Amino acid sequence: MTNGTIHDHKLPQLQQATDTKIMAAAFEDYFRNQYPSRGLKVNDCQISRLQHRPGKECNITYRLSGHDRDRRSYDQWIFAKMSANGENHKAVLKEKPLQWPGCDFWKPVSAWQEMNMELHAFPYDVKMPYLGQLLEPEFVKRQIEERLPNFGLSREWTCREVTCHKIKYMPTRRCVLRYEFVVAGAVNQQRQIVFYSKTYNSANSRYVYDVLSAVCASPACNNGVLNIPAPIANLDTANTLWQQAWQGTKFGSVMRERGWVSLPHSGFMPKIAAMLAALHQVEIPHVPLAGGPAPAKAIENAYGDADDIAAFLPEKQAVLTAAAKTLAELAPEIANHSTVATIHGSFKVAQLLCREAELALVDFDSISRGDPLYDVAEFFASILYLIVSDGIPAPPIRESLESFWAEYQQRVSWHCDRRRLAWYLVAFLLGKMHSSLKRSEVKALANMPLAFDLIAEWLEVAKRKA
Repeated sequence: MTNGTIHDHKLPQLQQATDTKIMAAAFEDYFRNQYPSRGLKVNDCQISRLQHRPGKECNITYRLSGHDRDRRSYDQWIFAKMSANGENHKAVLKEKPLQWPGCDFWKPVSAWQEMNMELHAFPYDVKMPYLGQLLEPEFVKRQIEERLPNFGLSREWTCREVTCHKIKYMPTRRCVLRYEFVVAGAVNQQRQIVFYSKTYNSANSRYVYDVLSAVCASPACNNGVLNIPAPIANLDTANTLWQQAWQGTKFGSVMRERGWVSLPHSGFMPKIAAMLAALHQVEIPHVPLAGGPAPAKAIENAYGDADDIAAFLPEKQAVLTAAAKTLAELAPEIANHSTVATIHGSFKVAQLLCREAELALVDFDSISRGDPLYDVAEFFASILYLIVSDGIPAPPIRESLESFWAEYQQRVSWHCDRRRLAWYLVAFLLGKMHSSLKRSEVKALANMPLAFDLIAEWLEVAKRKA
């Protein structure tokens, strides 16, 4: 994820903190002092999230795996907070909890003075204090048995065994777990079921559950075009959505293995366009949808991203400010349309799963009622930015996007304004550039001039007179 050579004179330990080989050994030494009776060994250290604000702070989520002196394995997320000169750590550590539900032997909060880090051990998370109970097998068993019909099982079945696997953690925001459980019925019947659990830092899980239930009941989800893993239940007290498992692989991983240059002839782009068009035409009048993102929010984000990018690339301040200003000037024209639809709100490569030739769509956290071209533009950005992030040649990327655009237009009844698409696209590209910089993505940093070329190109499209 990172190049291990981030320099920030206000955070002198940052270069070491982003080198996973060095940190594996450093964590092992630290654990030797913190947990002397455990004999913890670190076999692997990965960085799953990194957010750097130059001169101010850096938050790093590490995923560590290893074993103790008795060869018992562990798999743990450690959220490390670094701030300039360690300013915020001392006050927090004065009130640190000594124990936390689900933390087992891990100290919920600890200070690593040599690394200028405040460490939070999963599941310690003040924004999601209910995470710990989701790691307790007995709690999960009870929740399953209370909802057996939701799994297509009668009340006669009994949950015998639950295994939890950690999938993804975004500290203070969301956590995804995978459960495998075994149920026993009459006459020695036994079944194994797999499902996913997504925990939120708010009651948004109930909204997503209600909306997804309605979408999955619509005809669009019964013709093979729009595959969505159906919701199973919502645990209101834990802000947690349970959802069926769709046995597939991340679409991005599939295409990286095949080679992104093969995308134009893969047959996937028309399918993705058909999927999105189908979602946009789903009507669920009995479930109130949240309002979609407004152009004003995109402008606010664009100015914010421009300033944040300039913190990394001060020589580009004028270009970035001009781009954001142009978006603001064009906003009244862009907002002058009447097309409103059910939108995903975060439609991009990362939200697609693939199983041979089949595709499925996940992560409906932002489903709402808004401009359908918002979704189209975000997907465009996720494909187009591969030129920067992965160094993919531009021709197959552009060919793929035009194939998607043509198919999508054929499947919807409304006019698809390319200027409006370009306007959103520039805003999304600025966001992706900022993300690459704060995460120190090696290839993207090397290809950043290409990102500025894309911004200039699509700004020209947005400025064209109708």
